[in-house]
Amino acid sequence: MSEQVELRQSHDIPDGYQPIAHNGRFVDCIGPFYVKSHSAGGFRYLFKTAPMHANPNDVTHGGALYTFADHITGHAVVNATHRICATIKFKVEYLAPVPLGTLVEGAVELVRITRTMVFLRLRLFVGDHTLMTADGTYKLFAPFDPAVFFAGNAEVSETTLTADMQPAAPNGFQPFPTQGNFAALWGPTFYRREAGGGFINGFQARALHDNTNGVVHGGVLFAFADDIMGRTSSGKTRRSSTTIALNVEYLSPGPLDAWIEGTAEITYMDEGFAFVRSRVFHGDRLLLTADGVWRLLQPFDYSKKTEAAE
Repeated sequence: MSEQVELRQSHDIPDGYQPIAHNGRFVDCIGPFYVKSHSAGGFRYLFKTAPMHANPNDVTHGGALYTFADHITGHAVVNATHRICATIKFKVEYLAPVPLGTLVEGAVELVRITRTMVFLRLRLFVGDHTLMTADGTYKLFAPFDPAVFFAGNAEVSETTLTADMQPAAPNGFQPFPTQGNFAALWGPTFYRREAGGGFINGFQARALHDNTNGVVHGGVLFAFADDIMGRTSSGKTRRSSTTIALNVEYLSPGPLDAWIEGTAEITYMDEGFAFVRSRVFHGDRLLLTADGVWRLLQPFDYSKKTEAAE
């Protein structure tokens, strides 16, 4: 996130927006997300960031913004095609950090629709300030009634966040410090040093992460990949870093109630940027691949931070 901008903060949802229904447990816990019909056609979307979405730097985690983006693009595709869809590929660019308490708006442009695929563009913004852009590809499946996506009751029980217990990590894994509030929902991330050098990372997928189809929400897998790639860039350079761009490809659905692992490696690095590659998998099944760019910032203050993975 390269540009600091002044963003309006508000406790009020503007008139015309209503909560999106048919979210799944993960979005119900981190939302609600809002929608309204737009005068030019299609929809406009809204998301109010909150302390639960914080990354270790106390701004909105990129995984929370991505989950919003992924969900509203799915909403747009379903309403345009009347068919079930799944995310195949998403290329994201972060342009500015987003303070907690910000009303983030979203717009989706469906660029091309074929018999089996949809290609689209997305923009998240506040007023005239663009926060994130993305290009996405969705695969179309069976017919589906989009009426279930229209506004409805998206409230979540007060016990939802506490009822989902975090199982113990496998032997040898320990949690990273300073993960931020959002990691408590999609993670947290654990790591283990390998005998031959390097690290392997993992998190426990659980019922909280359901995307409505009985598998892990793509936003959870994205947040995990983003986290371990950022930690890899910071661990190698001993400098803070921030995500500039991240390109993910979904190869297989992630199972709930399963231990999911991931690796990351730096493919190129200079004084200002680190280029990082990641693989996320369950057992022998590859779930996601990712390539991204991280901007390198100031050196770590070791009085506040402990060692990150190399």
